[in-house]
Amino acid sequence: MSPTTVTLTRVKVITGYAAHARFTDEIAEADFNVGTIPRQPQIPSPYAYSPVHVVSRWRGTPVIVVETRHRRYEVFRVAGPIGPREDA
Repeated sequence: MSPTTVTLTRVKVITGYAAHARFTDEIAEADFNVGTIPRQPQIPSPYAYSPVHVVSRWRGTPVIVVETRHRRYEVFRVAGPIGPREDA
């Protein structure tokens, strides 16, 4: 993936596993993996090792969900080019 400018805006903070489960329940199954963006070094993510963030579509908006601390998830709106899907 070529280096491109992606702008992220935090739209929500989720605390706890149950709240995270309720949030992911709001995302349709087809919208979980719509693309990827390069890992953002300015967002701490102690539990993630992938070179990319997976982009989902929540309420029609492309977002990434990052666990920034233990049981604290931050949701960021993605503005900019989104790369191809990461298929398992």
